[in-house]
Amino acid sequence: MMKKLILMGIFCFATKTIAQVGIGTTTPTEKLEVVGAAAIGTSVTIDPIDYVNNPSGFTIMGTDPQSATVNGKIVAVETLYTPLTIQPYTINNVYRDDINDLNLNIPTDKYFITIANFEAIPSTGNNGIYTNTNNKGHFVFNAFQSGTTWHVKIGYPTLDTQNTADRYTYKFDVILYSKRFFKNLGEITYNLNGSNSGTAPSAPTGI
Repeated sequence: MMKKLILMGIFCFATKTIAQVGIGTTTPTEKLEVVGAAAIGTSVTIDPIDYVNNPSGFTIMGTDPQSATVNGKIVAVETLYTPLTIQPYTINNVYRDDINDLNLNIPTDKYFITIANFEAIPSTGNNGIYTNTNNKGHFVFNAFQSGTTWHVKIGYPTLDTQNTADRYTYKFDVILYSKRFFKNLGEITYNLNGSNSGTAPSAPTGI
């Protein structure tokens, strides 16, 4: 009977220990909780779902001894970022066909952005862009920096709607590229001297 009680006690203790492992603490609240310094010899794998939906205040500490920037020093990542984020937008009740300046309030110091999957939907009673046989044109949309945020401009530059009361709904996706993973090399200008083709004198500096 005593042996059975001892075995049961060991089993219960092992079960409790497996549930939460604490190093440097006797009251761990996570599956593995380390209080103090920790060294990892190979790699750390982060679950993609937890990486995107990380809890508030969660911080990763790490080193990159091969990086000239980090130089083997400890780096604290204050917020976890994914390389690509897609944010769909629907903009309703646009006057005629022009959005001259839409501030997305996406910070330019953290992200590059592009626009994809653009769709222009005329409102009820709007016959769309009023065209003729001499001039067709097309929708133009672009993202630009203004101040510290990204802005969007959309419109049909060459033509307009038939009536001033006409409205549009625009749907598009904004793709956000985190600057933690992408580098902007700056603008390169080439002079083709009136030709339709040319060759870059060299590869971009910084690649």
